[in-house]
Amino acid sequence: MIATDLFPNVLGFFELDETGLIRFSSSVSKPADDEPPVGQDFFEIDGFRNGPELRQRFRRFLSSRDAAESFAFDCLVHGSILHTKVTMTRAFSTEMFPPEGIVMLSIRENA
Repeated sequence: MIATDLFPNVLGFFELDETGLIRFSSSVSKPADDEPPVGQDFFEIDGFRNGPELRQRFRRFLSSRDAAESFAFDCLVHGSILHTKVTMTRAFSTEMFPPEGIVMLSIRENA
């Protein structure tokens, strides 16, 4: 079984609002006909045991003035550990006025 099978909803590219709700997702192992978890709290994905730890890093990033941040992070999902690299990038959605702050979050396997 490959890592993407064990971590189906955590690995990928996500657009999050400032509360952590998923606005867009492109998970690496989801079937094309499977709906992305838009509207779900990313840090409460089923089986993602250390989501609260990553939420703390997310909140620190939001309170900083940094444009981007990358770090190593061990994802704990369903009793398994996957070494990943997390990248957060600050962006703005211009669909609304005034523009709304969003975070682009990428989680990839760190080989």
